[in-house]
Amino acid sequence: MPHDVDITRAIQEYLAEQFPNATTEEWEHEKQESINFNILENGKTYVLRVMDECLVALRAEEVKPMLENYNVAQVMRDIGDFPIVVTNSGCIFGSP
Repeated sequence: MPHDVDITRAIQEYLAEQFPNATTEEWEHEKQESINFNILENGKTYVLRVMDECLVALRAEEVKPMLENYNVAQVMRDIGDFPIVVTNSGCIFGSP
């Protein structure tokens, strides 16, 4: 199922603010239950999956505050190349 373009754009804008010198690539997960990004910055690759479950009731303007509340960018920097998954409960590591 295709994801809401405005929601995807809101995530991309958050990532662009938090990683201004990075290249962001969206990718499709086989289960199609999340919006996924690789963030490439200074030779490092960060992986972010935002699960549909935490986006279903949100409007696009609510996405950035949710990501900020969960400290997503800082968690990604702290964890490094291990995938970060955003769920209703916050950030988890690896697969949900």
